[in-house]
Amino acid sequence: MPLIHDRETLVAALRERGVDWLAPSDAQGEPVPDETLIASLAAHDDARLRSTLTGLFLLNPELAASVPDVLVRLSGNRASAVVELVARYMAAVYLQNFWRTQLKLYLGDFPDLPDIYSARLDLPSAREGFGKPGLYALADWHRRQTPEAYNHLAEYHGVMTHVLASLKLQAHSYERAGAG
Repeated sequence: MPLIHDRETLVAALRERGVDWLAPSDAQGEPVPDETLIASLAAHDDARLRSTLTGLFLLNPELAASVPDVLVRLSGNRASAVVELVARYMAAVYLQNFWRTQLKLYLGDFPDLPDIYSARLDLPSAREGFGKPGLYALADWHRRQTPEAYNHLAEYHGVMTHVLASLKLQAHSYERAGAG
């Protein structure tokens, strides 16, 4: 699978899908297919781009169907990208369960992200404790899979902060547009 490394192209593709918290805000690029975007983000050197996968899945739950195919395509020689994709996807699954009420305020009814990896990774179910035990266990699993010291739990929560702030801003913009 060909990967895209150009940051501006990836940021533009993310913005098209509602992930709007990365600079530059005026990023431009060619259209990027969903599977290419997911794989490119999972394999990217920039941690900020990798972290957007969680927000991408939260805002576009229909992309969950692409994850197994992308994993197969990445599994050949991109083990770290496989870890990143599984971790970021599962973070979205757990966060969706934990923040369901808040998300529903902005998104209305939305499809559940399927919990397809918790059992394979020996992690708690996404339904257990509204996803909180799973999120903590996932952060520990993610830390053990990567060589660098990194606070994955704080990153997952940070992505959720960005998602909610973006949704609030969009809702506020709609309210102001309707009132004017």
